[in-house]
Amino acid sequence: MSDVAKMKEAAFPAPTVEEWEREAEKSLKGKPLERLVSMTYENIAVKPLYTRRDVEALGPLEQYPGFGRYVRGARPEGYRGEPWKVSQEISAASPSDWNEAVKHDLERGQTEIHLALGRLPFAVESVDDVAAMLDGVPLDRYSLRVDAGARSLSFLALLAAYLEERGVPLSSVRGAIGMDPLGAWAEQGTLPCSLERLYDEMAEATKWAKEQMPAVRTILVRGEPYHNGGANAVQELAFSLAAAVEYIRAGLDRGLTVDDIATRMQVSLAVGADFFMEIAKLRAARRLFAQVIEAFGGGESARRIELHVRTSPFTKTVYDPYVNMLRAAAEAFAAVVGGADGVHVSPFDEALGLADEFSRRIARNTQLILLEEAHVANVIDPAGGSYYVETLTAKLAEEAWKLFQRVEEKDGMAKALEDGFVQTEVEAVAKRRLDRVKTRKEKIVGTNVYANLEETPVEKPKQDAANVAPPLDEKRVADIRASLAGGKWMEAAIRAVRRRATAREIAAALVDGNAVVAITPIRAWRLAEPFEQLRKAAEEHAERTGSRLSVHLINIGPLVRHQARADFIAGLFAAGGVAAERSDGFASVAEAVEWVRNTNGTHYIVCGADDDYPAFVPALAEAFKQAKPNAKLYVAGKPPEELERTYADAGVDGSIHLGSNAYDVIVAFLTERGVALDGEVR
Repeated sequence: MSDVAKMKEAAFPAPTVEEWEREAEKSLKGKPLERLVSMTYENIAVKPLYTRRDVEALGPLEQYPGFGRYVRGARPEGYRGEPWKVSQEISAASPSDWNEAVKHDLERGQTEIHLALGRLPFAVESVDDVAAMLDGVPLDRYSLRVDAGARSLSFLALLAAYLEERGVPLSSVRGAIGMDPLGAWAEQGTLPCSLERLYDEMAEATKWAKEQMPAVRTILVRGEPYHNGGANAVQELAFSLAAAVEYIRAGLDRGLTVDDIATRMQVSLAVGADFFMEIAKLRAARRLFAQVIEAFGGGESARRIELHVRTSPFTKTVYDPYVNMLRAAAEAFAAVVGGADGVHVSPFDEALGLADEFSRRIARNTQLILLEEAHVANVIDPAGGSYYVETLTAKLAEEAWKLFQRVEEKDGMAKALEDGFVQTEVEAVAKRRLDRVKTRKEKIVGTNVYANLEETPVEKPKQDAANVAPPLDEKRVADIRASLAGGKWMEAAIRAVRRRATAREIAAALVDGNAVVAITPIRAWRLAEPFEQLRKAAEEHAERTGSRLSVHLINIGPLVRHQARADFIAGLFAAGGVAAERSDGFASVAEAVEWVRNTNGTHYIVCGADDDYPAFVPALAEAFKQAKPNAKLYVAGKPPEELERTYADAGVDGSIHLGSNAYDVIVAFLTERGVALDGEVR
């Protein structure tokens, strides 16, 4: 038999888990295997290795997409029949600019028209505004997704009147024109009118759409308000699920069926940086929503929830913003692998202001590359059967269900928000995230690690203030209110729009006399903000004084002995906009002190190897304090306790090491240098 034939017949022996564990423990040099287990923000322990045993412990898995509770996808054919919607949210400075942008992007690969009324820099007040935005936009060829915020009835009336004027059948519109009052309440802390009245509007819009726009969803359930406040995946799922249950109950109380409600509901979730966690989150979301709708008696089609997914603004940065392209690409990949029905990819300059044509193109093409070049749509549920993803999906669903039940015990999502339960839960996780960012255990490339002090900032044009809305016509408001009294709110609102009523006037007419409860909002923030604030303060100080702040590094010995710690210190201070002035490697204390005398620094850090410190640092500290009594001296690295005392006695002011809180170190330095800080970002 030839050698090639023997090779073809050969097989590698399959090691057992026990054999792997023994080898892994050897690599750990006696440390326990548990050291490889990590805890997520969801308090889920992630093992270093998953095997068939893990999925066998879960019980029978769903074998095919499009069945059961749709963990593996809502459609049996996955994306092979129809790819996900390239649903980039478009914003622009004016209705005419928005019109140009949407037509431009639709011609270049976008497949859904997407806007969020509350994030536009202008108000959509009249049918003329709608006409300016949609003139020449082929609504018959593309679905439309409108996030209307707390209420949607006024915008629906504007759109319906516009379509009637253009002779476009209402039934030809498809997509989602939805409201999410609980999400808006969580974000803003207040509502335009009572929650009960908003539920009335939701029911009226849903009943009208069922007859006039049957392919349009009118109820949004957004997880972003919780995600953008720092919530973990369990919380985003649980609170979204609790909001959906609240909407189902409100709709049932107002004469809708569970199928009416569920088939007109769209769930919108954010996808962050934890790749596998986010894939599992989307899979768990389908399972949980199917479970709830089934419990309400919903039919099979009603249990098939539609998932819109946005890459996370929470993970994006102001500094080194081009890295945001890579972040968004990884997040978009997770969204698609997780089975999103529509995806919005954040433009890389999202944190800086309105996206321009270039940043919109990069974001849109991120999706098109996944579709056309990476061929992700060719495989149905690529994560299905993965020992890790299946285990994580099950664990996420289990933990989210537990938290959802806690919300139910508090009489539902509205009461949980009113009592502050949701805010407290999110804030606890947000604090953990913030602490890890400040200590750089949570790394943000280009911000708290690998900051580039020489980068050229992305310039964004200043945005003009939004037009001031004209005062309400109180007589028209009264007339609209009188017409609403007969029921059929949508028809009455459309008639009012035909008489050129504005969205604000319709909304004012719908306000009831019930009190609006104010709650503590969940503040949206970004992980990078703490260090961005410090760096901005340092840059403003440099502009005022004409020079950038710096620390001075006293390097000991040859490059190989001091470079690692010198790079560490330089990287740490760069995160706060502070440069590092490095010395050559000194062989003697006298050389080092002479260099110190010839520099104009205020903060010096000794960088070298541990073995070099005992003989060098005490003598240097004594001479340093004589040469520069008002300057501060630190050592890079954490000395043993006894040496730390010796160094302190000699005049060393402290140490900076891997365990230091980098944020606090930079704040102390900036404060001592007289830099004005606005305080904590949270």
